[in-house]
Amino acid sequence: MTAKRKNLITKNVIFRNFLAASSISLLGNNIFDIAIPLYIVQRTPDPMLLSWANIALTLPFFLMAPLTGFTVDNFNKRWVMLISDIGQVLCLLFLLLYDYYGHHQFGPILAVIFIAKTLMITFETVATFQLIPALVSEQDLNEANSWFLSSQRLIQILGPLIAGLLMSTSGIKMCVLANMVSFLATLFFVLKMKNLNELIIGNETISPKKQMTVGGVIDSFISSVKYVWGSSLLRPFILMMFVWNLSALVPNTPSLVYYFTIEKKLTSSEYGSIASLFGLVGILGFLISGKLYQKHFFYRPFVFGGIFFALTGMLSILFFDKPYILALIFSFSRIGSSVVTMGTFFLRQTYIPKAKMGGINAVLRMFFMSSAPISALLQGFLIRHFSVRISFIVGSVFLWLTVWYSKKVAVAYMAVGSKRKEVFKAA
Repeated sequence: MTAKRKNLITKNVIFRNFLAASSISLLGNNIFDIAIPLYIVQRTPDPMLLSWANIALTLPFFLMAPLTGFTVDNFNKRWVMLISDIGQVLCLLFLLLYDYYGHHQFGPILAVIFIAKTLMITFETVATFQLIPALVSEQDLNEANSWFLSSQRLIQILGPLIAGLLMSTSGIKMCVLANMVSFLATLFFVLKMKNLNELIIGNETISPKKQMTVGGVIDSFISSVKYVWGSSLLRPFILMMFVWNLSALVPNTPSLVYYFTIEKKLTSSEYGSIASLFGLVGILGFLISGKLYQKHFFYRPFVFGGIFFALTGMLSILFFDKPYILALIFSFSRIGSSVVTMGTFFLRQTYIPKAKMGGINAVLRMFFMSSAPISALLQGFLIRHFSVRISFIVGSVFLWLTVWYSKKVAVAYMAVGSKRKEVFKAA
């Protein structure tokens, strides 16, 4: 397995270049996602405004799903990625100018965050769920996902550290500028890959291009919803991810930011270090995921990974008055989270037809992330009217509900995914 992992990076130059470019770009995104809540906290201790910032970062997954799904499925993938990349740079440029001229109203900031996040989702849908399977063979997909998701966890180590340091020394301007510069990596990769659209489509018959009309977008969206809801696998998968995203016990939620920065009065750089710890321990989960899924196929790693993150998340609350111990125990929950995340990636890349990949993944993310704005408002309400401890306890309940649904997902995948077992073994 070790030799295989080394060979994938050395033998597949295109995947190696993609991994490097996407890692740099995702690092910039992570710095931005960490910096925005800290930026809000520096200006107001109001937990509800912190919740609204979180909503701006997550609502595009829900509201913009019909548009992003239609775009990814029906337009040239290379041009979709280029326009998404450039559009995000323009949004960030607006934020730089807005802050430079001393404007501090939150409305325009939240609106631009919403637009930038919509473009990011569009780019990521192509890159993660269409480009990766196109760059590697199905036998190498498990390993490719390990590299990609491990790079994400590495980013979750570096991103918070850099964001916390920049927010403590230079403020939001440098965080936004760092994100803008990071887009140059993916922009260069996409410009260089002139055959990217053909690479993703492969041998599939190219369907006639559809014009982007309101009716066409709605019809495509309804078709994807019917496909998802009619699937014995995807329906419990939606419910599992929905309750998982309701929890306050996942990184960078309003509750965690409020707890460390307002309740325990940690500085931005100290919070960045703690958030970095979550990513550091999470890498361990991806390092063991490949072997776990090869040995046990799907059910055991998927379900027991969920039990592990629910148990450690619950235990961390017992040390509410000791923030560093809470952070340490909570960080171990990221091992289980990483194992489960690996399973969700493989499920979505192998179960969904390529021709429907964009629309169906957009619908899936819409259902998944529709709970994030609800969760943000719920957390703001619980913190303001009760306490952040109560928000954590409610979050722990949602984690155990996630485990309950993960069992249903695992059983369904074992039933429909028996043909994939050999792929896991071969990888």
